[in-house]
Amino acid sequence: MSTVSLTAGRSENNELADPLAEARERLFPPLRNRTLAEAAAAIAAEQVTLAEAILSKYLKRKPREAEALNLMADVARRSKRYEQSERLLSECLKLTPDNTGYRYNHAVILRHLHNNEEALAELDRLLATDPNNPLYRDQKATVLTRLGRHGEALAWRRNLVTEFPHSAEIWLRYAHTLRDEGFRDESIAAFHRALALVPTLVAAWGSLATMKVYRFTPAERQQMEVQLARSGIAPDDRAALHHALGKAYGDAKIYAKSFENYAKANALRRMRVAFDGNKLAEHRTTCERFFNTDFFRERAGWGCDSRAPIFIVGMPRSGSTLLEQILSSHSAIEGLGERADLDMTLLRPLAAAGKEIELRKFSNGNTVEKSGLVDAYAKITGRLNPDRIRTLGEEYLEIAGRSRTTGRPRFTDKTLRNFFYVGLIQLMLPNAKIIDARRHPLDCGWSCFKSQFPGMYFALRLADIGEDYSNYVRLMDHFDRVLPGRVYRVIYERLIADPRAELLRLFAYLELPFEEACLRFHENPRAVATQSSEQVRQPLYASGMAQWVPYEPWLEPLKAALGPVLTAYPEAPEPDTIQWNSGAAG
Repeated sequence: MSTVSLTAGRSENNELADPLAEARERLFPPLRNRTLAEAAAAIAAEQVTLAEAILSKYLKRKPREAEALNLMADVARRSKRYEQSERLLSECLKLTPDNTGYRYNHAVILRHLHNNEEALAELDRLLATDPNNPLYRDQKATVLTRLGRHGEALAWRRNLVTEFPHSAEIWLRYAHTLRDEGFRDESIAAFHRALALVPTLVAAWGSLATMKVYRFTPAERQQMEVQLARSGIAPDDRAALHHALGKAYGDAKIYAKSFENYAKANALRRMRVAFDGNKLAEHRTTCERFFNTDFFRERAGWGCDSRAPIFIVGMPRSGSTLLEQILSSHSAIEGLGERADLDMTLLRPLAAAGKEIELRKFSNGNTVEKSGLVDAYAKITGRLNPDRIRTLGEEYLEIAGRSRTTGRPRFTDKTLRNFFYVGLIQLMLPNAKIIDARRHPLDCGWSCFKSQFPGMYFALRLADIGEDYSNYVRLMDHFDRVLPGRVYRVIYERLIADPRAELLRLFAYLELPFEEACLRFHENPRAVATQSSEQVRQPLYASGMAQWVPYEPWLEPLKAALGPVLTAYPEAPEPDTIQWNSGAAG
């Protein structure tokens, strides 16, 4: 058993040689220690809690064992404890500075921490001694993308497919980079090339399914059905095939089979995760209790006075990618996409202030945040003094600034779940702009259900989607009451119907002059790494509306969970009309 790298291992679909997997095996020789091999096997089997228990016991006896520290760093990375992982890998490198495997893992974790320049320096150090290593080159392409150096990233990936034309995995990664860069036809051809090499490469089918402009042929539907009938398919691969078939049958207007496949895909995923459906409701009630008018009045004038950030918040599939593409077509605004900067800025002080963040661990290695997290967020925010609040704003700007490349004075942060943190944003960046992107709840909800969102487990069940949407609306309505005019709402349907009028109002809120280029957003060459990357390169169209209608016979759980939020759209319902429905099924 090899030491586990901080990247995915060899796929089961390895009919042809995989140069990335081979490079990993050279980087991490087999473990000789039986205990550490047992821990590595547990990690490979996604039994992270078991691996952590084994390693914790081992490190008590041998706290400076580099191989054990490297494995524990992988455990921390998989649990999203990135700073702990980085500390462990730094210790590994102090003990064995010439170990290329540890240095590679260190580069990967630096990327997770958004320390992309440092990650690039580590990779260049590795490439100086092994310039042809495909693993180093692949990772460098990923980091260059994170740095906004998309043309360079594409060149590195093109060189890899030229050198390794028989690697389906390398063609797959090249296809994704082409897609992000807007080369739609070339991207589709690259996905097909990967499938020609390995017809059972489920990831390629799944990626094609996320391309809204792509239409599966009847022959491709049959190929996927044949693969689905095979025995021994991993649950994740089975789910991905069902999802792709949902898209394929939907394109063919065979709606019953389409819904059946989407539902099976989501049920398979839901079985493998632990999801606390009450978390957002608890967070909302906590915010309503703590973040009142007096709270903000007492803290007026706090925070960092920068006007640079523009936060785009809301639910997934709300038109936010379109909105960011429009804004980033303005000469004063740089689009930074979806980020984790605010989470990083927030969670560090929370953890330091009494360690009130708790994680409930499960035997399969998954974790969910307990309600203690949402209570801690509001309580600890309330305990922070003016200097700490201002420092948080400055830290956020510093982290985001690492990805800014254009010199434009304003930038967008399109991390949709930042609506969780409107109260914190108001304190630490009182002059930042907050835009709430909102779309009809049935269109938004159905689109969430049929999309693949890593880590967004609420989207796996119709009732959970409806409850999350309702709580999101009610939370934003609360901030509208205590911070009137602070958040600007863009209704997707109004934007499509009269874009010029809506954008004139939006730019007035942003205190920027309107520019005609914003109506030609589809000409914007910036890379877009979301599932809407193809749509935002087309002019505005109305065909994205009412896509839920053919699936209405199966959407009752979504409607029931939405309740009065559905009938009141686009406004929020009156508070006394809301009766929480926690028993809907989906």
